Amino acid sequence: MSLFAYEAIDTQGKRKKGQIEFDTERAARKNLREQGLMVRKLEPVENNRKSSDLSHASRKLKTAETVNFLQQLSTLIDSGMPLVEALSSIAEGMENARSMQVVSSVRQQVLEGKSLADALRTHHFDDVICNMVAAGEETGQLDAVSTRLAELLERRQALSQELLSATLYPVIILMFGMVVMLFLLAVVVPQIVSVFERAGGDLPALTVFVIATSDFLRSNGLLLILLFSASVFAYIMAMKKENMRYKRDELLLKIPALSSLLLKTNTSRYTRTLGMLLEGGVSALAAMKIAQQSITLLPMREAVSEARDMLREGSSLADGLKTGGYVPLLALRMIAVGEQSGTLDKMLIRVADNYDKESSRNIKRLLTIMEPLLVMGMAVGVGTLAMAILLPIVEMNQLVH
Repeated sequence: MSLFAYEAIDTQGKRKKGQIEFDTERAARKNLREQGLMVRKLEPVENNRKSSDLSHASRKLKTAETVNFLQQLSTLIDSGMPLVEALSSIAEGMENARSMQVVSSVRQQVLEGKSLADALRTHHFDDVICNMVAAGEETGQLDAVSTRLAELLERRQALSQELLSATLYPVIILMFGMVVMLFLLAVVVPQIVSVFERAGGDLPALTVFVIATSDFLRSNGLLLILLFSASVFAYIMAMKKENMRYKRDELLLKIPALSSLLLKTNTSRYTRTLGMLLEGGVSALAAMKIAQQSITLLPMREAVSEARDMLREGSSLADGLKTGGYVPLLALRMIAVGEQSGTLDKMLIRVADNYDKESSRNIKRLLTIMEPLLVMGMAVGVGTLAMAILLPIVEMNQLVH
């Protein structure tokens, strides 16, 4: 069977695009005509893929599309539909051509003999998703794993949206304040300087400082922009190296308030993923290896990997995680209780729920404090510029009187 991409016009004159699977191109054309479609273009997807391997490999689904994909996959497989047919149905239901091509390409690779996990990896799906799908394929519980993955991604997306909504207002205030300050320094101050120069006399120290800052920005503005761009580029390139990311994470963990928030967030991600895998029947060692990929802090990920080695040697999960010193004490106690009672999977998910709520509260509290501070900072900056401009004017008025 070969996969063909077609463009056709239906009986109402509307253009339709899609993909269809048949042994030959002739059979595909015949089937489309029987559907009342006038074929304008029909070509094998295989040929298209050979000419654009890099293009297709670089495409991936958005988070919301991935959640939808996993939910549909779970439902269709649970209903008894074969994997290839399920992928075909999902592809037909995708809302845009890009996502349809991604799912169709995944289906084609499965037809060619690849596992679903390997096919997802070629399209840059998250490592946690690919590893959990691989575990689901090995244990025969792909439907259950897909459901849990969809729930996991939905929670992450909800937290990201909540964080974005909370940070949007402070970011707008900060950006607006910086634009106002730069405008005053680069445009307003130079125009007033000429008035001061004609009037003569000594200027207040604050005014002299502001004028010097304005002259520096106007003279070196392009250089500052280039330096800032170079710094951003250098940081992006440095973060591609694992040792540099490790050093960055070590520095972040030395900041008291931020360190606590990062550790709780990563503990939540790890325990939720591990709990879902254990609930799905994956062995503890395999589940720990997959779950550690969800940790973004490299020092913590390394410590969790060492805990996995300790578990293999007979240690408990709580004792292994305690050795690294990154998992909060309350989480360790709850995990220990879960191990003793035989409800480790449920206890891990409860730990994740607790820390998700606590992290959300801490972020909101931090942003609530930041908003008035940013407003005050902007007011102080603009007020300082206003004082620097008004002080010489007041002094000139006094001299005139």
